[in-house]
Amino acid sequence: MEKMFEKPKVSLEAVLMNPNYKRLGPEEISIYGALGCFEEKTPLDLFFEDEKKLANKEITIEGLEKKKDRIFNETSGRGHGSVLDQSRFTFVIEDLPRLVTLQLCLPQYLDHLQQSLRRAKADRGFYLPPSIKDSRLFDKTVNILNKAFSLYEEMCDAGIPGEDARFILPLYTKTNIQTTGDAREFMHLHYMSRQDHIPSIIKETVEEMISKLKEYSPNLFKERETNYEALAWYPSSQLFAMSNKTLEKLIEEKRRKNVALIDNSGIDISEEGLEKAIKYRDEAELANLKHIHFTFLAPMSLACFHQATRQRTWDQSIEPVYNAIKRENIAIPPSIMKNESYKDKYIDHSLRMIDLFNGLLKDVPAKEAVGVIPHSQKVYDLIHINGWNAIHSIGKRTCNEAQWEIRNIAKGMATIIKEKDPILGKYTEPQGIVYGRCPEKNSCGYCEAKLGKK
Repeated sequence: MEKMFEKPKVSLEAVLMNPNYKRLGPEEISIYGALGCFEEKTPLDLFFEDEKKLANKEITIEGLEKKKDRIFNETSGRGHGSVLDQSRFTFVIEDLPRLVTLQLCLPQYLDHLQQSLRRAKADRGFYLPPSIKDSRLFDKTVNILNKAFSLYEEMCDAGIPGEDARFILPLYTKTNIQTTGDAREFMHLHYMSRQDHIPSIIKETVEEMISKLKEYSPNLFKERETNYEALAWYPSSQLFAMSNKTLEKLIEEKRRKNVALIDNSGIDISEEGLEKAIKYRDEAELANLKHIHFTFLAPMSLACFHQATRQRTWDQSIEPVYNAIKRENIAIPPSIMKNESYKDKYIDHSLRMIDLFNGLLKDVPAKEAVGVIPHSQKVYDLIHINGWNAIHSIGKRTCNEAQWEIRNIAKGMATIIKEKDPILGKYTEPQGIVYGRCPEKNSCGYCEAKLGKK
């Protein structure tokens, strides 16, 4: 029924460059910016000096290229990553599995706009790697994934919201994404995606992205001694790691709780200071909220994790998906749980997809088989938030318009915060209450009622 697709289409759509000078692109913006740190002249003045020398034939294009290579060696090549941060690139990637976007979204300083699976139809098809196509279970795999798509359509036709029905779809489901970032984070993504346990379609997609970046900016993306130093990057969650011993221990201790508090600490903020921060938007007091800390452990579906990982001000560590699959623990949306006609079908087919994964392991590496598991598969997420997040991001996620699963997790966090820090907890409310107005297009009326505006 559904069409399989072959290969993602990776397009480098935009780069940061001076709109008035074609030769002032990402490499030049980075290196002349670096040179400007040691000169009285501005980066633009230094650029025009070299352009004048080029016009007067005092230097050649080859000489400028050698200069750029030397400067990158002396800056980013010695660990000065801020030089790489001055660049900016935007990719549009079509027809790639959502499995890939789970990896793309892990580095906290990459930006994404992704085709939503909450509202889009699932007739887009799915991907299968060569190892599954060549396996004994190829026909069975196609049959089971096709049935997942059929069940999705059936549930939608029966009135189950698309955002709930999508939980049955496999990680190999097709999507589109626009991704923007600087050279440092694309190098980080590249390093992460080279590890042995990473699915091949992720490696291939990221390698194509890096190939296009190197073609456009060879000096900027050259691998030098220190610009690929893992300790220098802000660490990201590793969904496709083989193990995470620290997290495994926490999960064993706290797995019976939906949202478990692991730790809270930080400064005490006065009620007066908090009122100034919220009521009068006093940013000096708002900054103090960053020094209040809460760490939670929460199980969530992979569909939910896709949202949580893009909440970039949450510091997260995720349970490796290969470990999570062993528990066969799936999320069941409330609308499906209440529907006797589809609840059993949904549970049975989710488990059938997990059984398919286990069956494929006889012929296929786990990193290639993992794309057949459903978005309903649960993983544990270790989430650190600060006091600002307790007001802003939890305020957004506890809104009635937020997706039900992440809303429930946010409400669990809010309940604990209210208990542990009653002063802060007064403002750990849906965003319409905290901001004094509902930002949604169609208000549900809850916040207005709480504020006495209805």
